[in-house]
Amino acid sequence: MQFSYEQKGETTFVKIIGVIENTEAEELVPDMQAILDSGCKEVVFDLTYVPFMTSAAIGKFVIFHKNLQADRRTMRIKGIDPELLELFQDIKLHEYFPIEP
Repeated sequence: MQFSYEQKGETTFVKIIGVIENTEAEELVPDMQAILDSGCKEVVFDLTYVPFMTSAAIGKFVIFHKNLQADRRTMRIKGIDPELLELFQDIKLHEYFPIEP
């Protein structure tokens, strides 16, 4: 898995490439915390090249989103692999945070 992010103004753009298994989900935590600590107003994830993520990884995204919301900040996904989008729709995540294919 590859993870990179860049802050432009008050928005942080995050790009992830590869499958996110349980080990990779744990590797996301320090980077997600750094993004939270940056104080950006919005986080935009590009998951175009993430064909699958485990429930542990999905949990990290849900917790991250809750932490942003608690501080009146937003998160959205702009770009998502079709298979991952189907998974997110099956578990109703598209109702939890905005997803733009």
